[in-house]
Amino acid sequence: MSADTSDNSPEALFERAKRFYFPTRGTEPDPALALDLFRQAASRGHVPSQRLLGICLLEGSACPQDLSQARFWLGEAAGRGDPQASLTLALVYARGQGTPKRWDLAWRLLSRPEVETLPEARELKMKLKAELVSLYPALSGAVERAEKARRVMLTRHQARFIPPFWPVGRLEGRQEEFFALLDLNLGRITQDNAYATISAGLDAYYAEMTKSCPPLERGSAGPGPPAPRP
Repeated sequence: MSADTSDNSPEALFERAKRFYFPTRGTEPDPALALDLFRQAASRGHVPSQRLLGICLLEGSACPQDLSQARFWLGEAAGRGDPQASLTLALVYARGQGTPKRWDLAWRLLSRPEVETLPEARELKMKLKAELVSLYPALSGAVERAEKARRVMLTRHQARFIPPFWPVGRLEGRQEEFFALLDLNLGRITQDNAYATISAGLDAYYAEMTKSCPPLERGSAGPGPPAPRP
């Protein structure tokens, strides 16, 4: 029996499932049978079946909602290059449907070449950025305080040569710089880890700059105040 040409091929199972899930004249709807057929085809790697099965389980309109299985099947289809599955899964992570919000995963899915040209993907990216902007005032103030605490630990000699990583007021009205600093395009930022990511960046910056600081030629210098803003 050929898997590609028999009536039990994944493609044939998919077509039969659609007739019962989206009935036309002369066909009685049978969502349970349709889902069973979708599942059979999906388990054999049929991408459209994986996508539709994931959407059905996500919506729970014709079957009990199962968000974990929905993410699994949408992930299977997205991993095989299905743009609608990637977009739907990005929405799941952006909204936190049955899982913590993961802006980083949503952004990566939306940035895939087969997805980013979709109007819906561009719109969702804009919404994610808008949500991130709402974090800006509190996050900016918190990072400025964190940097002041780090600079107090520098010697006066080090403070002369190490410029501030986050000068006070530098990002006022500069959201483009803010996005670049958060590295959103690389998908490493979530709603919950934005501060932790920047804080780790501060630690790495001062560790590297301290190592590269010119040696103290004579005398010694104890801890000093932060260097003045450039």
